[in-house]
Amino acid sequence: DGAARAGLVSQGLDQWREALDRLAEAAPEAGAAAEEEDLASSDLPTGEEAAALRRAFDLFVARITPPPQASVRDYVAWVEGIIGDDPELAHPSATPGDADSLCIVARARKAEPEPGGLPFARRDVAALRTLKDVLRGLVLAESLLNSLPVESPNPPTPFPGREGGDTFSRFFDELRGAVEATTYALPFPEAGSILAAPVLHARGLSFRAVVLLGLSEGEFPAAEREDPLLREGDRALLRERGLPLEPRLRGEEVTLFYEAVTRARERLLLCRPYLADDGQAWEPSPYWHHLHRLVDAPLRRVRPGEVPPEEAASPQEFVVAAAHAGFHPAEEDNGSYIDQGWQGALAGAEVVRARLARQPTGPYEGDLSPLVPVLAARYGPDHVWSSSRLETYAKCPLHFYVAHVLHLEPRTLPQEGFDRLILGSIYHRVLEKVYRLAPFDPLSVLPEVAQTVFGAAPGEYGFRPTALWEQQQREFLAVLEKTVVALEEAREGYEPYAQELPFGLHGEPPLTLQHPASNIQIRGYIDRVDRAPDGSLRVMDYKAGSSRISARELKDGTRLQLPLYALAVQDALSLGPVAGGFYWHIGSASPSYLRLGRYEGGVEGAAEAATGYVRAYVAAVREGRFPPTPPAGGCPDHCPAVGFCWRYKPRGW
Repeated sequence: DGAARAGLVSQGLDQWREALDRLAEAAPEAGAAAEEEDLASSDLPTGEEAAALRRAFDLFVARITPPPQASVRDYVAWVEGIIGDDPELAHPSATPGDADSLCIVARARKAEPEPGGLPFARRDVAALRTLKDVLRGLVLAESLLNSLPVESPNPPTPFPGREGGDTFSRFFDELRGAVEATTYALPFPEAGSILAAPVLHARGLSFRAVVLLGLSEGEFPAAEREDPLLREGDRALLRERGLPLEPRLRGEEVTLFYEAVTRARERLLLCRPYLADDGQAWEPSPYWHHLHRLVDAPLRRVRPGEVPPEEAASPQEFVVAAAHAGFHPAEEDNGSYIDQGWQGALAGAEVVRARLARQPTGPYEGDLSPLVPVLAARYGPDHVWSSSRLETYAKCPLHFYVAHVLHLEPRTLPQEGFDRLILGSIYHRVLEKVYRLAPFDPLSVLPEVAQTVFGAAPGEYGFRPTALWEQQQREFLAVLEKTVVALEEAREGYEPYAQELPFGLHGEPPLTLQHPASNIQIRGYIDRVDRAPDGSLRVMDYKAGSSRISARELKDGTRLQLPLYALAVQDALSLGPVAGGFYWHIGSASPSYLRLGRYEGGVEGAAEAATGYVRAYVAAVREGRFPPTPPAGGCPDHCPAVGFCWRYKPRGW
């Protein structure tokens, strides 16, 4: 799974092989580089481990690749060999089957001893047995057809494999048709269990009691609708002219409903919602009306909370019903099962109230103080912090906890193209190489450098170019040309001095901040440092976007990188005094509104503000404070807590 996501495998065998080959060529230390760049850590196989995975993958592909041409008997033997034998039907002294079988039946049976796994195992084994019966039926049909004389007045239609073999696609079409026409009986449920299934899955079964849900207009049976692009009359006309078009409207609603109500031997309960999701009245199904006219059965309307306590089906339902009825457990019931359920309901209500509050406060809003010993040890004085991760905590502490403490990642489907992070990396790489090669005439080497970086980008950053890639390269080059021209105009007497300066990495000392409890170490990469004739320095951090960063973001504690980089240049790397700095927005070819030299108190004031926030954030992490606080503009879609965060607020357009 990790290899597929890292290689952006979206289709085709070639993409799988390419992804595994790329990992096999990568050095085992490549994962450490991702950690240093503040990317989500992942245990990807590299080197020999990936090479072994590639060999195993090739063996697997060879096993599941069908022969290009064979008889039906041979194809069936091939499929059954992949499925494997049922170990329950094998003789104790029998030798094992194919060593390269996928043992699908045996794997299905492994779920039997697991909690709640027996019904699923029985269902899967029954389906696999039925599939094997279908396969053997194809072999029998082939044998019967082959035994018929071809010279008869109405010779049989050739079956796959009749004339010395046929392609797998023909065999697959026959198999799919046979499977679609086959039904099988579900195993009888265990005592005390209730079968919940669609009506079609209950064909041929009968039950003492049946409950049908959703008998409202358009819900059950679902109303069939005519295809607006090819009406039934047009279909009939085209069928008369020889086109094999099936009717879209089959008129099976009545049959489906009849099959549903006749599953019950003794009791039948029909249910329907009378209100839609928007609170409007929901008309009943016509079958509901019809049955109500035929059967003089009582009609009962049930509202939430109106279930009498004596009819409660579980302790949880009893607690809710009792609360709606105004009853409370007696004092003498303390410690009983009902009292425990009552206390649990009260605790749940308290959690809901806290999560409905406008501000995240209280013990149910990211308070992980019980983990203080673990967090204090993990994030102690030896831990080297990343400035970008500290900014993540500033914007949303829960995002920091889920992404960097739990190391959870958002699961996105592989797709072609690149994202904004990859685009930013490409821009960074081009500017770094350009100013290393020609710091005083960057435009002279920009086209050649950009072409080299663009050509290597898909392999280096792991994305699959789309058909627009050539056009996008021209657009990116135009953006870079514009930003280089603007950078030259913004020199203000400074000359390029250093590119991609690491601190706290690759043997360079980290930035160390004094803290009453323990010192704080910080690492990072400084995109660019310029130098003036008097020796003063200017720090620059590239940003791929166009939105200009303001001084307010530093005052609010959400932008810390730039002043921390200035401190690292002075204190950690000892390169000299820093007189200024700004973020450079590549997309708009302009500096940020935040300028260190113009900040209140100058560079020193900006550094003091940033270090104050750093100390506060580090202390909060060590104390287990991770409240969910959505950023003002909405939550980023790459946050791994999007699927379960109760305060998630999507970004607007």
